[in-house]
Amino acid sequence: MKIYKYWAVEKQKIMIDHAEQVINCYGGSNISVEEARSRAREKAEKIQRQIAGEKHVFDRYEAEIREEILQTIDDHSAITRNRYGAQVLNTENLMILDIDKPKATGGLFKKKDTRPPKDQIFEMVRNLATTKYRDYGFRTYETYQGARVIVLGGSFDPRNGETKKMMDEFNCDPLYTTLCNKQGCFRARLTPKPYRMKMRPYKVNFPRDDVDTKFQQWLAQYESESRNFNVCKFIEQAGAGQSINDVVMLHDEITGVGYSQKLA
Repeated sequence: MKIYKYWAVEKQKIMIDHAEQVINCYGGSNISVEEARSRAREKAEKIQRQIAGEKHVFDRYEAEIREEILQTIDDHSAITRNRYGAQVLNTENLMILDIDKPKATGGLFKKKDTRPPKDQIFEMVRNLATTKYRDYGFRTYETYQGARVIVLGGSFDPRNGETKKMMDEFNCDPLYTTLCNKQGCFRARLTPKPYRMKMRPYKVNFPRDDVDTKFQQWLAQYESESRNFNVCKFIEQAGAGQSINDVVMLHDEITGVGYSQKLA
């Protein structure tokens, strides 16, 4: 998981089809801005090598998460602010599943399941949690779209093939699964999406060179409106009786699982 305290952008010249082009390259560091600048230049050099035909320059590349760090929870978890202003939990080894729809089952002559899609998702998670994956604990939450599931009792590598296989079995959103692999972490939004609160959008730029007054005004309104909504609602914990850790407790506190409000 590449989340950095310091960021820098460097304008670099590269050759594309024998013509000189100027590109912006971002670099991050937890040491200094100077190191961030150096990493930005290194990235531009790798881009030039790839353009020149070097095939495996970015084979082991892990995408940086260029977002403002709001809180460092521990060595493996942090809260950042994403591009549309919401707070996001990033964690390297606590598996979080994002499930938008139930898994397709049955065949030509199987009776159609007429239950609400969310109820089907909850049952699917419950069945897997009490059979194949009964050694783990599964905390299921209702979200606006479907369900979020936090897996307790294990340490999972989001870039591992077995992890992907497990995520697929739970019918995790494919795009989310791909991003987990690309970024080397699991992510969970902690505060509402602005448009679901009928708020005007705001593109959050980071890093910011100066104080963004318009953003500060927007953020004050966003945080005020957010108090009237929940991101998720706790449904149940199934599987093994695993205790929750500080990361999960903070997740539950910020998302507002203990309040009965509209999901956003």
